[in-house]
Amino acid sequence: MTIIKHQIKLSEILLILCFPLVAAGCVNRKNDTDLDKKLNQLLNSKNYFKLREILVSSENKLIESKELFYKAFVAKAFGDRNKSNECINVLLDKYRDEFNDTIVARLLDLRAANFLYAYKYKQASDIYAQLLNDYPKVLDSADLANYNNVRNIFGAFSHVSLQFMHRHNSVEIASFRNKFNHLMTPVKSNGVSDYFIFDTGANLSTIAESQARRMNLTILEQKVDVGSSTQINVQSRLAVADSFYVGEILFENVVFLVMPDDKLTFPEINYQIQGIIGFPVIHQMEEVHMHKDGSITIPGTPTDFRFANMVLEGLNPVVQVVSQEDTLLFTFDTGAKNSELSFKYFNDHKNEI
Repeated sequence: MTIIKHQIKLSEILLILCFPLVAAGCVNRKNDTDLDKKLNQLLNSKNYFKLREILVSSENKLIESKELFYKAFVAKAFGDRNKSNECINVLLDKYRDEFNDTIVARLLDLRAANFLYAYKYKQASDIYAQLLNDYPKVLDSADLANYNNVRNIFGAFSHVSLQFMHRHNSVEIASFRNKFNHLMTPVKSNGVSDYFIFDTGANLSTIAESQARRMNLTILEQKVDVGSSTQINVQSRLAVADSFYVGEILFENVVFLVMPDDKLTFPEINYQIQGIIGFPVIHQMEEVHMHKDGSITIPGTPTDFRFANMVLEGLNPVVQVVSQEDTLLFTFDTGAKNSELSFKYFNDHKNEI
């Protein structure tokens, strides 16, 4: 389920003032246009791994505004939303005159995503409203529809306090794979227990309407359009769970899409989905170990890894996979029944398939 989706040429003017007494130590940066073009291509193709690598090895070869621009996207991709917002703040405060409206809209969209990862729904909603009000001319019809919908979703959640996870020592969750290869996870709210799908590919946690009522969630009147596995643009409600357990881990202020029961029911295979634990909840766990038997372990203290082969694009985790001579980017979706390769991959590897 996907709700949110997410050339550009920046000005090359940078004024550096040097006092005579320190002139010998003052360096006037010049912009490496070939490097800038290469980085821009990597950003547009969302290859954050290569983008980060080249940025690190090419420090001070770009003017500050260009360097900060790319660093803002890299920081967000690798989970450092505070650093990303710091870069965006400097860019919009100090270098706003260098950017056209398309670039500003792109930076605002990035800032909104950073707020979503921090569960700051009102701030994100306000930015989407700003994009709709101030920058409609640089948005196509799909962007306008998308921003309007996500503004409505997160605007409805504006009053909800920050999602909070009560951290324990290492927790074992007795999850399992069902016959449809979905990773089923025990959940509980207001004394009602069930199993929900553990789905990193879901941008928001989702619950069937009848289940939301059984669990006594607070259902909001706001209706939104979302995609489902059976139909596009399903009218759905929103809900909030003041307390919600995943295994033994207690979460507070968990937000849900509330889907009509028939949109999560598949009578031809006698299967009904009661709910889905989406990426915003999984993301707050910080470190997740998934075992072959389907069980899940959440360490009490996340490991400090230097190596990283996962980035965040929108509200989707993307992993880097090496296959022979090729480096591939895969959406990491625990709710998918099968792995899929793109048509581009097929074209590039016809002789091997």
